Amino acid sequence: MAYKIGYVDPSFNTPEELMMAANLIPYRIFGDPTIDLMDADKFVPPNHCFWARNCLQRGLNGLDKDIKGIIITHACDCSNREYDIWFYHVPYDFYYFLNAPLKRDKISLKFFINDLKELKFQLEEHFGAEITDKKLYEAINLTNEIRKLLKKISEYRNKGLLLGSEFHAIVKNAYKSDKKDVLHNLKEKLKKLEIKEPLPYVDGSKKRILLTGSILDDTEILIYLESLGFEIVTDDLCIGTRYFHNLIEITGDPIKDIANFHLSKPPYSTEHPSSGRFDFIKTLAEKYQVQGVICLVQKFCEPLLYEYPFFRDSFKKIGMPFIFLEKEYKRDSYKQLSTKLEAFKEILRGVKK
Repeated sequence: MAYKIGYVDPSFNTPEELMMAANLIPYRIFGDPTIDLMDADKFVPPNHCFWARNCLQRGLNGLDKDIKGIIITHACDCSNREYDIWFYHVPYDFYYFLNAPLKRDKISLKFFINDLKELKFQLEEHFGAEITDKKLYEAINLTNEIRKLLKKISEYRNKGLLLGSEFHAIVKNAYKSDKKDVLHNLKEKLKKLEIKEPLPYVDGSKKRILLTGSILDDTEILIYLESLGFEIVTDDLCIGTRYFHNLIEITGDPIKDIANFHLSKPPYSTEHPSSGRFDFIKTLAEKYQVQGVICLVQKFCEPLLYEYPFFRDSFKKIGMPFIFLEKEYKRDSYKQLSTKLEAFKEILRGVKK
């Protein structure tokens, strides 16, 4: 039985391939919006990121028994400082803080390569594994194949043959399952989509949107958006486009290739500069001819809150309807967004598809 390594990452900078090469299953730890945060609230204040507190509560409650270690990856300050709480209060023999850089220059690349080498060493020492270049490239080839399939499947959202919420669930499963099983399931899903008949009519009342924001790992929020008449044809999410937009280029140095991949992906809100993230979203919005952009933000998500004025003004300049909504990480709170979302849908009525 293969063991899992759980990792907490508000973005996507954790090298799954290193864990796979150590014969471990990378398992991304998601939140659970149905649980109470009583224990987590003993360690962190109530104005701390809802999602980060929720993940901590899951750890305090106890994770799957086949998880044998935890990696916490540098992103925002809230998740970073929770490492100490996890280390002291969630008992695992293996812990590693991956210090992923927030800049994208040569110095950052060198820094990240060194940290990945240290993670490789720690995995080998603790789990008695030998992580060879051959094993790393086998893992890279597998994840690259998965990303290629996800990219193909994602296009069926734009064709009206796959709901945005359905695709979100597919990507979410890819983060927490054995990658060989993921590859098989994606191939089967693509076969079904390739022969799926298009709808005999087009519901003109649905509004084509791009979904962005902080980490959105609860598929129910996408289902709720769809129930209000929004069609999520593309996204800028780590549980979405940013996971598969790029491939790992193979040059002969697998550690450097992995580092290059993570520093060349579409930027996240915690990374510099914000203009790079806006340009990427703008390109997606134009490519998929969306009518508007919805930005859903976990309550107290500081990187997105700081970024908001820049995004508001930038979207206004290009004439793209944009709405920024802060939400709590609880399902019973989603309906509180309905009034603002309905008003936004009215704004989109005058926007051509």
